Amino acid sequence: DLMQSIRNTDETWTQEDYNPAPVQTKVTDFAVRLFQKSLEDEKNTLISPISVLMALGMTANGAKENTLAQMEETFGLSQAEVNEYLWYYMHALSKDNVKYNISNSIWMRDAEFLHVEEDFLKKNFRYYNADVYKAPFDASTLKDINYWVENRTDGLIKNILNEIPKEAIMYLVNALVFEAEWAKTYEDVEVRDKTFTTENGQTQNVELMYSIENQYLENEDVTGFIKYYKNRKYAFVALLPKEGKTVKQCVDGLSGETLRSLLENPTQVAVDAALPAFKTEYDLLMNDVLK
Repeated sequence: DLMQSIRNTDETWTQEDYNPAPVQTKVTDFAVRLFQKSLEDEKNTLISPISVLMALGMTANGAKENTLAQMEETFGLSQAEVNEYLWYYMHALSKDNVKYNISNSIWMRDAEFLHVEEDFLKKNFRYYNADVYKAPFDASTLKDINYWVENRTDGLIKNILNEIPKEAIMYLVNALVFEAEWAKTYEDVEVRDKTFTTENGQTQNVELMYSIENQYLENEDVTGFIKYYKNRKYAFVALLPKEGKTVKQCVDGLSGETLRSLLENPTQVAVDAALPAFKTEYDLLMNDVLK
């Protein structure tokens, strides 16, 4: 009955009704600031700004007054701008030759003391397509939430929660998975064992993937290239600090405007690239980053 009520909305809105251009640089700026605050010395960092913005965007729909004002200041965007942009973003992504899924859900403790405003649930269903569940928050709920995440990520993420604390009353969950083939796949002869030197001067034996790319990027801090996935709807970007620059100096020099300018103005020239094969798993508590 709850989900039926939430789904009963007369709002109609299409992609043609929305122009993302006025907020795109602001969204990129949020991503850059999030990355800057997440950097740790001599550690690799992996974040998904769009996942963080979605989780916080859903949360902001339950905030007001000073809390909402602080969240909007952190976003660099209004609550409405976040909702509308993320709705557009989810609907604008291409599914050609890629496997991707962005899923959101809200889990509420089934308790008499908890009243959740229907407007909050409706907004998060409307803009984020968030599934809504009322659950006892016991061992069965722990299993259900983890199963939901595993199912929505094609098994790539097995567990998101190890326990449900007794004080927990609601979870807002975002799950994102992306998998795609390169537009030009690496041949066996293009992958060779080599030595890679890290920023602190240490060396590692790695597999380097060699290729000739044709989208060259450069500003005063970095050089890099764009490497497309199949159908050129998505791309991988590699940026390398220039000689004498550290990763932190390069990241600190970025803003939404400078990053967008860099990515939108590649030079058509042959790029001799050697990319280390890598696999990464990452775990980060965002509390301090967001503070």
